[in-house]
Amino acid sequence: MMHSRLQIIPAKLPNYMTTVRVLIRHPMETCFRFDVNGSAVTKNVIHTLTAHFEGKQVFKATLGSGISADPFLEFQVRTPQSGELVLHWQDDAGETGEARARVSLAN
Repeated sequence: MMHSRLQIIPAKLPNYMTTVRVLIRHPMETCFRFDVNGSAVTKNVIHTLTAHFEGKQVFKATLGSGISADPFLEFQVRTPQSGELVLHWQDDAGETGEARARVSLAN
């Protein structure tokens, strides 16, 4: 499992935008580097990241080799009420990661 840090900046009112920031520890190997034997390092990047709020998908990103190692992503989602936000991601090697956070609307 990949380690991550998740930060939520809740919306001020229901149906306003909640800001999500996530930092994922991942090498994001692009296949452009070579090992000590001169062989290309196998490509392994995070290719999909999804966010679900209370079981409903609210965000999806398709990533590629242009993203740096330990990617930091920030995006906004509409949150109609307080609830749980779950992020899932998968890399080319088939490894998956998950981060969860409770969203409490600021009133």
